[in-house]
Amino acid sequence: MRETQISIIVPVYNVEPYLRQCLDSILGQTFTNFEVLLINDGSPDSSGDICREYVAKDSRFHYFEKENGGLSDARNYGIERAQGEYLTFIDSDDFVDEKHLENLFLASRLSNADITIGGFSRFENGTFWLYQDHFSSDSLVSFTSAQAIQHLDSMFDVPFLNFSIVCGKLFKRDLFKELRFQYGKYAEDQFIIWKLYLKARSIYTFNVDSYVYRINNNGMSSVFSLKHLDYIDALEERIKSTKDIEGLDINLSFNMYRYVLQRILGQLEEHDYIDEAKEVREKLELAEQGQYPFLTDEVKEIEVENGGELISIVVPIYNVESYLRMCLDSIEHQTYSNIEVLLINDGSPDSSGEICQEYVARDSRFRYFEKENGGLSDARNYGIERSNGKYLTFIDSDDWVEPTYIDDMYQAALKNDSEIVVSNYTQFDVKENHYLVHVWDDYYEETYERKELINRLPLLERRDYSFITSWGILFSRSLFDNIQFPKGKLIENGRTNYKLFAKSSCSTYINKSLYIYRIGREGSIINTVTEKLLIDKLEYVLERLAIYTIKGWNSFDEKENTLGYIRKGWEEAKEAGLQDTEIFRRYTEILNLIDND
Repeated sequence: MRETQISIIVPVYNVEPYLRQCLDSILGQTFTNFEVLLINDGSPDSSGDICREYVAKDSRFHYFEKENGGLSDARNYGIERAQGEYLTFIDSDDFVDEKHLENLFLASRLSNADITIGGFSRFENGTFWLYQDHFSSDSLVSFTSAQAIQHLDSMFDVPFLNFSIVCGKLFKRDLFKELRFQYGKYAEDQFIIWKLYLKARSIYTFNVDSYVYRINNNGMSSVFSLKHLDYIDALEERIKSTKDIEGLDINLSFNMYRYVLQRILGQLEEHDYIDEAKEVREKLELAEQGQYPFLTDEVKEIEVENGGELISIVVPIYNVESYLRMCLDSIEHQTYSNIEVLLINDGSPDSSGEICQEYVARDSRFRYFEKENGGLSDARNYGIERSNGKYLTFIDSDDWVEPTYIDDMYQAALKNDSEIVVSNYTQFDVKENHYLVHVWDDYYEETYERKELINRLPLLERRDYSFITSWGILFSRSLFDNIQFPKGKLIENGRTNYKLFAKSSCSTYINKSLYIYRIGREGSIINTVTEKLLIDKLEYVLERLAIYTIKGWNSFDEKENTLGYIRKGWEEAKEAGLQDTEIFRRYTEILNLIDND
């Protein structure tokens, strides 16, 4: 049987009006040695049924269903399962000419290209906009990596799009061995395309418009949101990494940067995003003066021998089959490779165990354990006891992490000689299907000695949850000697973290969002106010205040936090209809004593 030459990855989400046109255009290709990976990214419409129609009539079509994770996640899912020598991407609301694959494949073979770039046209309201006359030659044109990257700074729409998007191109699959699209990012192509150009030994383009890009006025790219700020991050990352490449004019990159800032600033002001507009305006003012702080604030990479210290990742698992693969994929593709992953199945009644075993079978770094259900704290403690790393971190199995999650925190630990590194996070709201981003400032680090941190902790916790949660943090394994998460208790992170901070001689905070925390999912225990939650919360804040007072730490701010927790608990109990419970009586009693002179 012939080996598959081209894998076509088609992410599918809510595209039933356009999907058949897309798949028919693939089905009608003159080049036939391909496979089609249809990745249904949790579509609520009938897209899945349409996909299954094509799978039934053509064995080259393969259908996969996954939880919604966005375009990047769907593409990565397809990359992992692709078998072809080459990869190409077709968005499910677009379509291609019948000779699209033939043109790309022949051009690639003739030039021995790692990346072959075809032309494109636009389709809007029944009208095609053709761009064939952009390139003067009909023959193959060679580009260096620097030249291809420089086209990303083009102020002309056509050459920019020709080089900036992954669609309409043929890639050697090997280019993706260590590269993936970034999860949860807008302008996802901008984060990866220049890295692919850097890896490619040869890049060719040709003047044939065979990919048709549909203009969707209701699509994400057409409707402004704060996610558009990701484009600034992508551009800063590219400029920072490519500024010293021979043959690349950095001034053109700076011109593009200023243009993007101006454009996004106007959109922010138009939509009354006051705080965000202020931050972008400050960046623009500095850029117009020739100042680019993101170039001077780089974190120095620390070279480590033998791939660095072993780092243990503890993943407690309970009834998360819908989310688990997304979590484990993000761990498997960490840029830091010297890891062990302890999968602790805490008595899951669903198929989570089988999913875990898939990863164990294909990656020796993954280890699987089954235990009787004992709750999150018990599962974490179980993993800690069996961990071998010098450092460890916790990732909840319904969340996921950025590819540099381990690498960034480990580098910061080495650089600052820190026993704890705290990162920031992004929330993903399942019900609303959108991201809540907490980091807009440039990257920076804050390092604290033990006494300074424990005294500042009550105020730091008010800033955000980064210091309260146990996920998103890298810990020295030795800190857990004589410290465990409290079994059978809620608020397990808050009850444990401050004790670890108090033991750590040095801790570092890095202002970078590395952890994606899923909120609003059904079945999540934190979404429901119960008597147990209120009891455990009260017990926690009173225990912690007592320790702060006895130790002579910053009890003033801690008292303020404690009072805030108690008032909030009373309000939550009232809203949940728990006025007739003993815990509501206790909250009321305590507040009466506090409020009465």
